[in-house]
Amino acid sequence: MQNEIYILVGKIIEGVQTIEYLLVDGVKMAKILNVYNKYNEISENYYKKIEQDIKILTDEMENMTFGSIINLIRIHEVLSSDDIEYLESILSKRNQLVHKYFKHTDFELSIDVKYNYLQKFLSEVSEFISYLEEVISDMKEDLDKINLGGNIWKIIYYLKSISLYI
Repeated sequence: MQNEIYILVGKIIEGVQTIEYLLVDGVKMAKILNVYNKYNEISENYYKKIEQDIKILTDEMENMTFGSIINLIRIHEVLSSDDIEYLESILSKRNQLVHKYFKHTDFELSIDVKYNYLQKFLSEVSEFISYLEEVISDMKEDLDKINLGGNIWKIIYYLKSISLYI
């Protein structure tokens, strides 16, 4: 059973990293959509500035903590406040798992209790990944619908070139 616990921990960490990658994609798309929603059209020069800003932001986000990424999600209004609260609970549980779980649970909890806790947490992470994939898909559809000064194909191509999940 101990090996199964280690496998669950690995799956949870991988899942949380997947959430981080999806959030990065969400911020990039939200930045474009927010500009378009504000101005309804984007000139060639402004598009180039957005493209440059997104590249800089993407580079910065690669080195950000999960908490810092959540703050960007809040700023760029990628998710609702309820979703952000849930995301913060995932962050808190992930931090507890990574920094304290094995220090405090080895002697305090039975193997079955630890396994069930981790199984539930993995389920929460997996469900949130599915939800984020739907949100990202909706954002991609919104991007496909708009015409950013004739440059939408360039933006989509650019996003694909810098993302693992688009």
